Amino acid sequence: MRQLIAKKYVFKNIQLSYPSYFLIFCVIAALLYAVSLYWKSSHFKESKSRLPFGLGILRFLSVGLIAFLLLMPFLKHLIESQQDPIILIAEDRSQSITATMDESSLTAYKSDMDALAASLSEKYEVKRFNFGQEVRPGVLDSFNDQSTNISSQIDYFENQFADQNIGAIILATDGIFNEGSNPAYINSKFKAPIHTVALGDTIIKRDLLIKNILNNRVAYFGDVFSMQVDVQAFNGAGASSKITVSKITNGVETQLKSDNFNISSNNFFKTFEFKLDASDVGNVKYRIRLAGISDELSRSNNVRDTYVEILDARQKILLLANAPHPDLATLKKIIERNKNYEVEIRMASKPSPNLSQFDIVLLHNLPSGSNDISAVLSNLKAKRISTIFMVGNQVNLAAFNNAQEALNISGKVSSMNQVQAIWKSGFNGYKIDEQLKSALVKFPPIDAPFGEFTPGAKAEILLNQKIGKVETNYPLLCYAESNNWKTAVFAGEGIWKWRLFEFQQFQNDDKVFELVNKMIQYSSKKDDKRKFRAFVSKNVYKENEDVLFDAQLYNANYELDNSADVFLTLKDNQGNSYDYTFSRTNNYYSLNAGVLSEGSYNFNARTNYNGTELTASGSFAVQSIQKEQYDLTARHSMLNSLSEKFGGQLYFPNQINTLSADILGAESIKPVIYQSNKTESLLNNKWLFAIAGLGLLLEWFLRRFYGSY
Repeated sequence: MRQLIAKKYVFKNIQLSYPSYFLIFCVIAALLYAVSLYWKSSHFKESKSRLPFGLGILRFLSVGLIAFLLLMPFLKHLIESQQDPIILIAEDRSQSITATMDESSLTAYKSDMDALAASLSEKYEVKRFNFGQEVRPGVLDSFNDQSTNISSQIDYFENQFADQNIGAIILATDGIFNEGSNPAYINSKFKAPIHTVALGDTIIKRDLLIKNILNNRVAYFGDVFSMQVDVQAFNGAGASSKITVSKITNGVETQLKSDNFNISSNNFFKTFEFKLDASDVGNVKYRIRLAGISDELSRSNNVRDTYVEILDARQKILLLANAPHPDLATLKKIIERNKNYEVEIRMASKPSPNLSQFDIVLLHNLPSGSNDISAVLSNLKAKRISTIFMVGNQVNLAAFNNAQEALNISGKVSSMNQVQAIWKSGFNGYKIDEQLKSALVKFPPIDAPFGEFTPGAKAEILLNQKIGKVETNYPLLCYAESNNWKTAVFAGEGIWKWRLFEFQQFQNDDKVFELVNKMIQYSSKKDDKRKFRAFVSKNVYKENEDVLFDAQLYNANYELDNSADVFLTLKDNQGNSYDYTFSRTNNYYSLNAGVLSEGSYNFNARTNYNGTELTASGSFAVQSIQKEQYDLTARHSMLNSLSEKFGGQLYFPNQINTLSADILGAESIKPVIYQSNKTESLLNNKWLFAIAGLGLLLEWFLRRFYGSY
């Protein structure tokens, strides 16, 4: 490799930190010192007459040199630097290059580029790079990059070589870019010419391809979502094809939708829209496939995959009742109007179900005299499952009061009051529509226990009771939370009357639905109290992206702690497992799993903290990008515009030798000479102090030798 910068010192002089006339004082001081010692001195009468003169000269020179150094002199150098020209060569290594060049042409091109670099190296310094989805120094034999960002290569040159002597830039590419900005519009400050080597073929070949897919990245289980597919065809007029949409589950492809179509022109474009059911949960893989047409350029762009994350936002609600009641059917119908809720009705007299599968439990007329459900209540508290109590004439009030802290009722359920609902101001849990507020006071009375109602210390009250014409402070609907267990109490029964009344008046049950739906939503809202959490940074990655994970571990005070080791196991849809260990970053954990192949993945993170095993899991998908197969028509006009903009020329692969000759013969490519100044303090030169010291030492020796001392 050639030397980039050569330096030489062309001039140097001595300068002082003080005005130059101070030298006169240095001479006078040294002269007076010497004269005072040796002028007509009587110490050397027996010696040679010239000895005092010689000793005076030594004293004069030594003292003068010391006085000179006190003026802090420095040496100033004028330096010339020669920076030889650099030739930058960047070659496209994306898949579109090999898609349009046969093996022999590709081999000849690579050989010619190596020869170009070798010939230019004889006169200039040559730096080679390759690019596609990223910029890399050096030469790469393979053409595997799945996207092309030409502008990033030019930006890289500007950032890395802006202050250097760039003789020329050579950009070898087909001009196809599918990431970054249009290179023709880049405003670079380069003064060097950009020469382009135009690869690929500008002739539009016969081809059918999937241009783009538009769909929601997230859908909810049970919903219907839309998927739009843009199909394009070149030089295919008169041909026909078929588009199919399939779902892939465990490697099995199941066709969902299809549509036949005719290609009506040589520049054909059509958008297809499909309505799909979100019937699976997780990162669901969908495949769109086009039936190929004869003699098309490539069929790899006839198939494309996409992923939709389908979330199961449904919550399971258990209506556990003491006995059959009209409220149960009414509540089930109202709650299931929200598609995110699934309701199951059970009688308390039957064996208790597995409560862990439910998000909310609504207890109707429980606990009662015949069913104290103490085991159920203990389980609900232990598992912190949100619980709603609906109090009717079958409730055991003593057991009810002991079971929760939202409301205490002292009285007899054998006696019931007819009550209406009135709004209590100051509730901030959620907002209620004004129309609901005005409608509810007109609803018919329901049954509430007769007695004294005392809200708990932490109770939040939404509705109070109106008994006859008297508005009381007795709660009808209130909420509380204790030890992370959320409870709600609706102190009455007969909500079926409200729904029936609303249907009679308005032919719908919208107001009752809003009241019950918000009661369920507010009761089910839970804070994330997990001590250990692990996340993937996003749910769908491209296959050229690094997959990143974060993990957080909390101590008993919910302070971040990363003292324990955290491990992760990753499984793909083929059943392969990969093990990783998280790195500690500040007070949390991070992991870069690198680039993964296309497919669906599940992960499980685990740690052992103070003897307790903690786990967290999740899923994500890696999607194939396939950008290089969608557009294989070279853009030589763009490359020509780029070269003209920066004072270069466009060359074809068979003109690479001409490019070499043009650069070697270019008079504008020449070394750059820079001049700079360098200063150096003379005080750094120890030999000057040595001279002064030796002069004084020699003087002392001669004086002593000849009897002066």
